[in-house]
Amino acid sequence: MEIIIVKGKNRNTLTCKRKDGTLTSLNLGPDIPNHDIAHYVVEKEFNLENGFYGKIKSGMTIEELSDKEIIKNLDPEIWLSEIMTRNLQSIGSGAAKTEQFIELVNWEAQNIGGIKVPNMNLMDIEKMKSEFGELCERWNLTPENGELKLIF
Repeated sequence: MEIIIVKGKNRNTLTCKRKDGTLTSLNLGPDIPNHDIAHYVVEKEFNLENGFYGKIKSGMTIEELSDKEIIKNLDPEIWLSEIMTRNLQSIGSGAAKTEQFIELVNWEAQNIGGIKVPNMNLMDIEKMKSEFGELCERWNLTPENGELKLIF
């Protein structure tokens, strides 16, 4: 699946184009792309087929995955994806240390319950932090009306 984030003047657009040619798209706020980039990095690194992009790849729309009534009944892996994404953003911004990522993810998953956390090590986290930083930098350098394309 191709993920395309287009930079607008005050808003950005996320479009996901599936292999069968179908697509889903949503107009986003100005700061959202970093969150979507973090989802991409986390889900790719840990092969989360039932995370945000996995659900889109299997046919769900971005709108459906924004509906609280729908998402509360989804597989626990989508919650794992969200937890890991938030924590990757935290270490990327400096709000948390890289060494804290595993502990924070485990703590949050345990408090929610029913979420199986994959085995992780510091090298995995450093790799994700590096890729996240590189992709965010590419996004920051993207001109207005330009695109960041990712393959999931």
